[in-house]
Amino acid sequence: MAVTGPDDNPLGERRPITIANVPWEDFSDPNEPNRPEGPLVRWLVDPASGNRVMHVKSAPGRKAEPHWHLSDTLYIVTDGEFLVEGEPLPYRKGDLRWVRGGFAYGPESSGPDGAEDRGGSRGPDDKIHPHEHPPPLGRWDRRRRFYDIGECS
Repeated sequence: MAVTGPDDNPLGERRPITIANVPWEDFSDPNEPNRPEGPLVRWLVDPASGNRVMHVKSAPGRKAEPHWHLSDTLYIVTDGEFLVEGEPLPYRKGDLRWVRGGFAYGPESSGPDGAEDRGGSRGPDDKIHPHEHPPPLGRWDRRRRFYDIGECS
């Protein structure tokens, strides 16, 4: 969706956006042409604004490859179960997950009943593969995490 005039854009700023009225789209990633279908997304802020805010619905057992983002990212689980390899517990309805931009994580997957979350970041819709572009803050599989030692390392 392209940014239009301030009064024309249904995802424009400073206006109510009724989430249930925003259509679901099949998320596609041109960097992963052979990946399985899904997840479904509702863009809640126009991606052309330079920010990423979305509602995501993943099918049961769906997996996403390890990746990292340029900006800090928040997820609020609204249904089901969201799992991330290397993190201590699954995230369930009502849980918030925060990931610092520049730190690689994953793979992530949805639980047996799928998962839904709302979240985003103040930054581009990026998904960077750690095997191709090393993350500046490290990787989940090569670093002790703050919850293992009581502080951020």
